[in-house]
Amino acid sequence: MHRTLACVLVVVTAIVASRAAHAQSAPLARFHPVLIGAFGGGHGHGGRAPHGWFLGADTGWAWLVGMSDVDARESSPPRDNHWCFGARAGYQLATGLAVQVRYDRLGVEAPDDHAIGAVSAGVRYSVPIVPMPFAEAMVGPTFHGSSVEAGAGVGIGVSLLVARHLAFDLAARDWIVDLGGVHHIPTVTFGISAGFGG
Repeated sequence: MHRTLACVLVVVTAIVASRAAHAQSAPLARFHPVLIGAFGGGHGHGGRAPHGWFLGADTGWAWLVGMSDVDARESSPPRDNHWCFGARAGYQLATGLAVQVRYDRLGVEAPDDHAIGAVSAGVRYSVPIVPMPFAEAMVGPTFHGSSVEAGAGVGIGVSLLVARHLAFDLAARDWIVDLGGVHHIPTVTFGISAGFGG
């Protein structure tokens, strides 16, 4: 079910990006100054990043780090690595600073055998060069079963803008969760983002 949901998110994002791209009926010459500006080439644009509202989805793999010795000795320890996926939405300024909200299903299991998820809000800064490296920080609740705990995450990655409103992301994140003690859930994901702006 969750794999199907992730596939639907990626397909919907791709469709939105395709429609946004087709809406730009002007010739490629019209895109040139935007791409140069986004990629830090100057020409009066000051190396600005693409800006406006965006939607994104990503998928990859997660690992649970810091399982206790008791958990490790159990005959059926919690699942400590698993496929994960996430979705995000937000607004990016021309400076490269963005605010975003995320939903992530991290896939790995808490000691109660329920998969861990997270809802977060945060910021991302993208450097307007080719390709665009970024760093981000998020904070929000994590949940598994009926339990809700505080959580936070940090991430770094790189975005490749392949069209005016379409980018591919490769990211590494570290989610920090409280499971009767601080645990880390690093993830490596590949994603797609579609924008709706200048």
